[in-house]
Amino acid sequence: MRRLAVNVDIDGLRLYRAIHGLPAWSGDAADLAWTIGVPRFAALFESFGVHGTFFVVAADLEVPAHRAIAARLVAAGHELGSHSHTHPYDLTQKPEAVIAEELRRADAEIAAVRGSPVSGFRAPGYNTSAFIGRELKALGYTYESSRFPCPPYYAARAGAIAAMRLVGRRSRSIVGSPAHAFGSLEPSRDVNGLVDFPMSVVPGIRFPLIGTSLSLLGATALTALAPVLRAQPFLNLEFHALDLLDRQDLVGHDDALVNAQFDLRQPVKAKHAAFAAALRGVVAGAEARTLEEHAAGWI
Repeated sequence: MRRLAVNVDIDGLRLYRAIHGLPAWSGDAADLAWTIGVPRFAALFESFGVHGTFFVVAADLEVPAHRAIAARLVAAGHELGSHSHTHPYDLTQKPEAVIAEELRRADAEIAAVRGSPVSGFRAPGYNTSAFIGRELKALGYTYESSRFPCPPYYAARAGAIAAMRLVGRRSRSIVGSPAHAFGSLEPSRDVNGLVDFPMSVVPGIRFPLIGTSLSLLGATALTALAPVLRAQPFLNLEFHALDLLDRQDLVGHDDALVNAQFDLRQPVKAKHAAFAAALRGVVAGAEARTLEEHAAGWI
């Protein structure tokens, strides 16, 4: 049987400002990625009868509104995974003691909201390392879902970082290891014994199957692409909470980010239709579970 997982990285708007080299935002304490984007994804998944994995930046749980939303996700049957404590894009470049503390603090804080041990991790910016894997194993994790085997994505990111430097802005993002762009497309066990769930791409051309690219393709193209998606034995569809926001949501909140983040200029109605078309084409006949559940049953 085909296996399907849907997951959402809850990256706050401050992290996108960091990507674009914009000054830190000192506006509302509650983040729209949490208060608007996450509930929209939860509703979308509910409409298809699937539970998703939501990867949480644990420091965000200090905001009561965020913590309440995370608790509601758990109550609805969704999984909370770790996305580190503060989401440093250069996590792999930090001293080992700093990396270990990022993982440990995130684990403790997310487990407290879950009411159970955390099982999975996604690295900031998809950049992981063997040391991170060893630390996750020591914490009792069963899987990691950080690899994005997509050369076009890494090339685009490198180009964007270089372009910002030319105009005097410094992105907090890093390109990361090119080796990750050419890894296996299939889930497997890594050297630490964790189940490794890479983000899905279209085989052959390695076109990315993440929220940004799915929204650009649109509902019509995704309906036509459904047979290709269904041909994959394991489909791991990754979204970001920002994927279901648009400029209307940010009016009066963060105009600079709207100008920098192109997909915020795409109407949320069109993005929702694209994501629904993608799910409609793959849910039927698939074993749709959280990544934690897939890892538990992995042979």
